[in-house]
Amino acid sequence: MLDNLDDLALDDLPFGVVALDEGGKVVRFNRTEQERSGIQRWRALGRSFFKDIAPGDKNSPLAAHIDAFLAGRAAGTIDHTFERRTGADTTRIELERGDHRVYLKICR
Repeated sequence: MLDNLDDLALDDLPFGVVALDEGGKVVRFNRTEQERSGIQRWRALGRSFFKDIAPGDKNSPLAAHIDAFLAGRAAGTIDHTFERRTGADTTRIELERGDHRVYLKICR
C-alpha cells in the first residue's frame, strides 16, 4: 500500500505517483512523475490537481472516475490522456485509497 511508503521509497517506484487529499490538492508527488510530467515536485505539492496541475482535465472522465471510485461505484483503473504542453500523453492510471487521500499510480 502506497500510504505505508515514505517519500524515498515512493521515489524508487518505476511509475508516477500523485496523491490527492479529499479536496483534490496534491499531497505527494514522486520523482518518476516529476521527470515524466516535467512538473517540479515543489510546484505540485499543496496545489489543486485539477485547477493548477492538470487544468485541462478538470471536467474530464478522470475527475468523474476518481469521484466514482471513492464512492465505490467504479473500478480502480482508467485509461486517460493528459494534455501537456509537449503533446498528448496517454496513460493507464490505477487508483488506490489511502488514509484521507487517493493515490494515482500513473503507468505509461
